[in-house]
Amino acid sequence: MLVEKTPKCEVNLKYQLIKLAWSLYQSTSEALDSLTLIKVEQQAKVAQKIMVLVLASEEAKTERVKDQEVHFLFEQLQQQFDSRESFQLSLQQQGLTEFQLQQAIYQDLLCEKTLATQSQGYPKVSEAEALAYYQDNKQRFSQPERRKVSHILITINDQYAENKRQKALAKIEKLGNHLQQHIAEFANIALQHSECPTSLHKGFIGEVSRGQLYPELDNVLFTMQANCISSVIETEIGFHLLLCHEVTAAGEMQQAQALKEITRQLNSFRQKKQEKKWLSSLLSSAPALLQ
Repeated sequence: MLVEKTPKCEVNLKYQLIKLAWSLYQSTSEALDSLTLIKVEQQAKVAQKIMVLVLASEEAKTERVKDQEVHFLFEQLQQQFDSRESFQLSLQQQGLTEFQLQQAIYQDLLCEKTLATQSQGYPKVSEAEALAYYQDNKQRFSQPERRKVSHILITINDQYAENKRQKALAKIEKLGNHLQQHIAEFANIALQHSECPTSLHKGFIGEVSRGQLYPELDNVLFTMQANCISSVIETEIGFHLLLCHEVTAAGEMQQAQALKEITRQLNSFRQKKQEKKWLSSLLSSAPALLQ
């Protein structure tokens, strides 16, 4: 069993940093730029303080986490790296052992289970409530035009010879010319050459609507047809190539789909409200835990 010994706070904090860097940016924390790292570190500190509060509660003592659950998440985390060696190197850079990481995963799962249990007492959204909300807010349930997209980024950075503007442009133009004739290689080339965290997903961004990307990318993407590659696009961070996988036209969401989404969102909101209420009660009884 991994359970009994609670890892030190700094170990849990390091795990939160690893977890957030991956969930938010699909990146290791050491690969984040300095400004992004500061933001993630701040979020990790908040998450770690909440964990301290939750795990000190009487309610946490009744929850159980199975070793299989810990090992599953541990393996998932390890699979995000190219090899076991790169995974171990990342742990060394964080000052963590594999056992400490497993202990931190256990504590995180215990915290999540406790929060899930204590936030279940919220009033569930009824069909009538969802329907009333839909009828009052129909305009919110129109779906904008969307594109499923991947991209390759080569950054401009005069501090590095290979990323000076002319060399970066020459590199991405060479990649773009090749891909115009070999579109099926986009994913592998993104994995090998893109300097964006999405390279870990072979360049895949996902489905986007207007306004989610840089304006320069939007302007090109929303003129593209499916299964096409853009010419080189420049933004403030560098040069890009886009691959438009699929085009979804604008339209109104069907009522059944809208009601399902309303129910999901309102239930999630009410559950979060219940969770905050429980956390507030813990904090009022033990404020020193978050000092």
